[in-house]
This record gives sequence, C-alpha cells and structure tokens, in this order.
Amino acid sequence: MTNYSALRARIVTSAILISILVLAIFNLPQWLWGLILLVPLAMIGLEYSRLFRWSQRDSVIFILLCSAICGLPFFFIGQFEAVLNSVATFMCWVAVLFWMFLVPVLIRYRLSSSHHVPNVLMGILLIVPVWYVLVSLQPQPYGLIYVLVGIWLVDIGGYFFGKSLGKTKLLPSVSPGKTIEGVLGGLFLLILYALALRLSYADVFVGLNWGLLLVLTLFFAMICVVGDLFESYLKRVSGVKDSGGVLPGHGGILDRVDSMTALLPFSFLVSKLLY
Repeated sequence: MTNYSALRARIVTSAILISILVLAIFNLPQWLWGLILLVPLAMIGLEYSRLFRWSQRDSVIFILLCSAICGLPFFFIGQFEAVLNSVATFMCWVAVLFWMFLVPVLIRYRLSSSHHVPNVLMGILLIVPVWYVLVSLQPQPYGLIYVLVGIWLVDIGGYFFGKSLGKTKLLPSVSPGKTIEGVLGGLFLLILYALALRLSYADVFVGLNWGLLLVLTLFFAMICVVGDLFESYLKRVSGVKDSGGVLPGHGGILDRVDSMTALLPFSFLVSKLLY
C-alpha cells in the first residue's frame, strides 16, 4: 500500500469509527453502551493474547475473565451506576499506579515474563479500566468527548509532525518510528486544544487556573506517549509490527487505543477530583 493510500485508509477508518463512537455516546442508554463495548473489549483481549502467543483456550479464558470483571455492574440492576462508579474508581487507582511505577520500568529495561499470571494481570489493567471509564463517563458525554478528542489530537500531531519533521528518535530500542519532533507536535496540538476549551467553555475547567491547566496538559501528553511506547514495547517483545489487522490503515484495535489505555484512568480520577 502506498503512503497516500495508507493515509487515505487511515483517515476514512478514523472518520467512520469516530462518527459511530460519538453517536453511540450521545444516544445509547448507559447499560446498552456498556454491553456493546464488551465486543471491542473482547477483540482487544484477543489481540493482546496473540502478542503472547497464548493457546486458543488461554485466550478465551482471558477474554472471559476481562468480560466478567466488566460485567459486575450488570448483576446489580437497581444499583448499576453506583457499582459501576465504585469499581471504576478502584480499577483506575490500580491502573494509575501501574502506569506510573511499573510501566516505565518495563519499557526502560524491556522486561518480559513467560509466565501467564503477570501477563494476565497486566492485560486486565490495560483493558478493563478503559471499559469502566468509557461507560462511567458516558452520562457526561461532552466531558468524555473532550478527553477523547485530546487523545486523538496527540496521535494526529505525533503522526503528521513525526512524518514531516521527525529526525530525532525518542526511544529507538522500543519504538523505532517515534520521534521527539512527533511528541512535540502532539503536545503543541494538545496545548492549542486546551487553550481553546479554556477560552470557549469556562465551565469545562471550573476552578482550574491557567498554571494547573498547563501542568495537566503537559502531564496528559506525557501519559499518552507512555501508552504509545508501552504498546510498542509489547509488540517489540513479541516480534510483531501490528497487534492485528482489523482496522484498515491502522492495524489492530489495540494499536489505536494505546494512548487511551494509559490516559483514561488518569482522566477519570482527575474528573472526580475537580468536579
């Protein structure tokens, strides 16, 4: 596929997925939104299991385990939202600790294990919190969309700035294609976006001064990069280029939600602290 064709496929695929996502977030009841999200969760779980070359049996068990954890709120019909938010808060705190203290060590020293237990736990912390955040924040659709757009802008900036200006490799042993120029491009777009939101929608950042806004923007951009690097680390350890091929121009679903897996738990906790 030529560069132009790959870019066109990437844009068309993104436009379709974003349109479906936005329509679902604004129009579906929360329980149905959560139920539908179990499908891409299972697909991500399958891609993750393939990275470790698990058997079909082990892959199915892993997917069922992730689905069971996500399915907990459905067993409490009258208290669905309360249970959902409680489990989401717990999962996000554990995920934040994972991303802050364990992931940098794994990436830096390229540590890996052939044992199922640590890889299963790592997969749960990679996948399950994303489901809980996407479902928990759906009743505040604009806030959720703001976060998702920020993630997409970091990816867009990284892709186009990296392609056109990228010369200095960020961490070639883990992600040969990621450059410092790409990271700065993503940060630049995210800062512009945060400033635009702050100026246009003052209620989005109630009680958030300009200094804290800048710190959070820098921190969020850094977390997106860590998420991207971590998925690259997983592929590097496994010796594969893409986690899958289900999305034309993008690769696998895991390739598209790498930044999301890292940032959403932080975003959820920040939203709870600020609002």
